[in-house]
Amino acid sequence: MLLPIRSTPGLHSVDSEIFTLRYFMKCMQCTFCHDSCCQYGCDVNFGERERLLAVKGELEAFLGVPSSEWFKPEVYDDPDYPTGKFVRANVKHGACVFLNRGGRGCGIHAFALKTGRDYHALKPMVCWLFPVTWDKGVMRPNSDVKDDLACANTGPTLYEGARDEIRVHFGEALVAELDALKAQVDAGALATSDTVRAHLPRQSA
Repeated sequence: MLLPIRSTPGLHSVDSEIFTLRYFMKCMQCTFCHDSCCQYGCDVNFGERERLLAVKGELEAFLGVPSSEWFKPEVYDDPDYPTGKFVRANVKHGACVFLNRGGRGCGIHAFALKTGRDYHALKPMVCWLFPVTWDKGVMRPNSDVKDDLACANTGPTLYEGARDEIRVHFGEALVAELDALKAQVDAGALATSDTVRAHLPRQSA
């Protein structure tokens, strides 16, 4: 079932499975996945790459990995990113190069917290929005959720887990609309396999 709206730039639809699929959410309390979500590396848009390189001296010392090893050389075009281009983080010893190998979770996130920075300003957005993502104008579950997420079906819904992070990037108006759509899904007014069309304003990063 699709809910028609006016044409709008950026996001135009949301996959209603973000309101029904579930995951553990409290990653730092997890004792069973061993940071498996971080095994593939991640997309890093050009703006994010430049912000990471701007603190490379500090971050290299924290991670123990030189900045020359952080990113793959290939550059990809993607209009969904504010910069229109992205690179991939390298994989080192079977996990993302940015994994916090001296502890748990994302090393960029840990570095930001340790140095008093907002992790949203440094950590790639696809990581802090996980397990929700977007492409071609559709907000949807990250592909890892369906493919091999170790903690699937163990906690709150994807939307409940990502709601505050969605607000950071897309704003309060989107969250209010998603809340309303979630209420319809919970009430059985929308089929959970549908992609529902909604007015989803996009903000630049």
